[in-house]
Amino acid sequence: MEITNAEKYIHSLSKFGKKSGLDNITRLLNILGNPQDKLKFVHIAGTNGKGSTASFVASSLMEAGLNVGLFTSPFIEVFNERIKINNQNISNEDLEKYTYIIKEAIEKIDDEDYHPIEFEVITAIGFLYFSDKECDVVVLETGLGGRLDCTNIIKNPYVCAITSISFDHMQYLGDTIEKIAYEKCGIIKENSIVCLYPDIHPDAKKVALKASDEKNAIVYPSYKETLKIKKTDKQNIFDYKKYKDIKINLSGLYQIYNATLAIDILDNLKKYFSVSDENIKNGLEKAKWPCRFEIFERKNTTFLIDGAHNSDGILKYCDTVKNIFSNKKIITVFGMLNEKDFEKSVERISDISNMLIITDVPSIRQTSSDEVFECAKRFKKDTIFIKDNKDAVKKAIEYADENSVIAIAGSLYLAGNLRGFVDKF
Repeated sequence: MEITNAEKYIHSLSKFGKKSGLDNITRLLNILGNPQDKLKFVHIAGTNGKGSTASFVASSLMEAGLNVGLFTSPFIEVFNERIKINNQNISNEDLEKYTYIIKEAIEKIDDEDYHPIEFEVITAIGFLYFSDKECDVVVLETGLGGRLDCTNIIKNPYVCAITSISFDHMQYLGDTIEKIAYEKCGIIKENSIVCLYPDIHPDAKKVALKASDEKNAIVYPSYKETLKIKKTDKQNIFDYKKYKDIKINLSGLYQIYNATLAIDILDNLKKYFSVSDENIKNGLEKAKWPCRFEIFERKNTTFLIDGAHNSDGILKYCDTVKNIFSNKKIITVFGMLNEKDFEKSVERISDISNMLIITDVPSIRQTSSDEVFECAKRFKKDTIFIKDNKDAVKKAIEYADENSVIAIAGSLYLAGNLRGFVDKF
């Protein structure tokens, strides 16, 4: 099976089809010998910040010399990004190999009502790959929600972590913060250690504390009062607990909070692994996460790419733009799925943009970019629409001068589609 056929097979499966809780993944993993039971995990759920937090944790554990699996979604530029060991994507050959194994296992299930969805198959591939490669620990990000997310098949993770919780995927998770938090906090296991985002929504925190109490889980205190922020710019510098002058190269106040959550996770992992304070500091500084306020300087032009894909993410993105580029002209190329609560996001983007260009989102889930464009014109009358993503960036370049920042924001599909183009500009 060629790699293109592997991906074609995976993408042929339903993306958001009828779900059966954990039944599908349980049946599939049973046939495969339950590879997940041979692994140890850090399990991370939340609305925003899962990938950044996971990257901070994985990077620090790699500094300690551990064999570290990392499972995240969605991918930005290549499918293989979703499954990594020691920051190396699963190879085309291994993706082909494990996809074939999973496909064979599915065909052994004699039940015409059994229809695994795409994410279940990807999760099974990851578990089998990480097990075969004998990972010391796997940093595991949920896909959608937590309670019924197929990653929640795992038992006894070292740490369960909950990142920032806000409104997203409400058609699946509920229309209040409490309902969404209930689904996210479904990853909390009996007698587990729970780490919470230090600036978590108060209503979400109540749900997390209740869920932890019901599972006899220990909530690790964040010690937010010890956080001292020394610099918030393209590089953040801060003190937290006993750690001084921590440097991270992910911009935004929210990334400082993600990093403190990662420190809390790592402090708990010291019970199981030899992880030094220096490993943690070095790992945090080396951590990278593409398309999260990622800045490129190319041919005397500043580009900014951020995949803030919901209203809370857009709010944090806009605050960071105003902080770092307060004296710059912001030319924004923006695209967002119209299935989202896009009106609030468009209003915020319009407010910080000197020029706004709406473009298509390269996803089958985008049913009408016209809706986003018409909305944008209500907030910024001179907004223009350019369907092709690269043509939209080229138009932005025409308008840019030495005091401009060309910002590509909104959907991760858009950010991923343009990242390579910008990087090679």
